[in-house]
Amino acid sequence: MKNKQKGFTLIELLVVVAIIALLSSIALIALISARTKSRDVKRLSDMTQMNTALELYFATNKGYPSATNGIPDGLKPGFASNLPAAPIPADGICDGSFHPSGAANQPPANTPANTYYYVPVGPFVLGSQTFYSDYIYYFCLGQKTGNFDPGLRQLTPRGIR
Repeated sequence: MKNKQKGFTLIELLVVVAIIALLSSIALIALISARTKSRDVKRLSDMTQMNTALELYFATNKGYPSATNGIPDGLKPGFASNLPAAPIPADGICDGSFHPSGAANQPPANTPANTYYYVPVGPFVLGSQTFYSDYIYYFCLGQKTGNFDPGLRQLTPRGIR
């Protein structure tokens, strides 16, 4: 009588393990791509939120707020519940690059592109306070997102450019 053992051969087990490894690597690549795209969508969403808060501030005060270290002053808590921070890690074209600097109305030298940086423009005094007639909010998109190409972008009262 022949002794037949039931089970899988070593080759069959290796094939199954290879298929599982291939499928999991495909899923991991898709997950990384989705996370990268979600960070860019968050950046655009943050800028939309800041545009709304700044326009509410403007409607109330007849000017845009001043800034401290690239952060608009006086928006919390009346106009925004919190001020967004750029998602990390930096990715795509923003990784390792810096905002333009050296000219008026731009972030200081060596400001990482993956940070949000608010610059008020056109100061005027109303009573004892200084307000601004315009602003530029700098941010960076790592990849093409919607109709926006990757790279350094600016939010102004006229929209994103």
